[in-house]
Amino acid sequence: MSQPTFRRLGRAAYVACGASVSAVVLIVLWLATVLARSPRRALTLQRAAARCLLGCLGCRFAVHRAQPPAGAAACVFVANHTSYLDIPLLLAALKRDFVFVTKRELLDWPFVSRITRGGGHIPVDRDSVESRGAAVARIVKTLRAGRSVLIFPEGTFSDDGGLRPFQLGAFKSALAAGVPIMPVAMDGVARLWSQHAPFPRPGRVEIWIGEALDLAPGKDEVAQLECLRAAALQFISAHLGGS
Repeated sequence: MSQPTFRRLGRAAYVACGASVSAVVLIVLWLATVLARSPRRALTLQRAAARCLLGCLGCRFAVHRAQPPAGAAACVFVANHTSYLDIPLLLAALKRDFVFVTKRELLDWPFVSRITRGGGHIPVDRDSVESRGAAVARIVKTLRAGRSVLIFPEGTFSDDGGLRPFQLGAFKSALAAGVPIMPVAMDGVARLWSQHAPFPRPGRVEIWIGEALDLAPGKDEVAQLECLRAAALQFISAHLGGS
């Protein structure tokens, strides 16, 4: 939906229209996930639904830099986190078989719980040390099975579109599974849907996918973790233009 169309409709009408479309897409996605025979099949359906939803909302995106081939080995994607729109955007943009790590509270939401479980996505209670440990173990198992994992290392939304400190869970998982880190920077998401807005508005998001950050040979675990975290943080921060 273009900006002129958005202005003609008016904010209230657009929100009502968008909410209706989102509800329909969510129900269809839930049904498709229920009928899917495997998590990979569910992901394919979820990706299609995400693209449909973004199109209906007028949320456009451009992906910059080449992605690894479809048959490439598993990796850990780490991305900045500013909005609930981040997950549909990355579902639509990343042409890889992957699951994402999300907050456990989503399992309390109708429909979303089934979608999360059906896709093999990994919930974590951020306030529980035990839950975080179990999540890391599941992430490593998923990576060793050949599926990539998307993690938001900030752990929650940033307040102003900037970056919070990166937690080490994503990097520990990559190190334990022996897979590379791939940083992903999303710029412009907060302009489309800030934490304080009831609904997203039309607009464009820029998504940059960095080169794989491999483990540094000859360094101990602590040094490797710090190197990976610093490199991912540097890439992502370099591509944020005040989103």
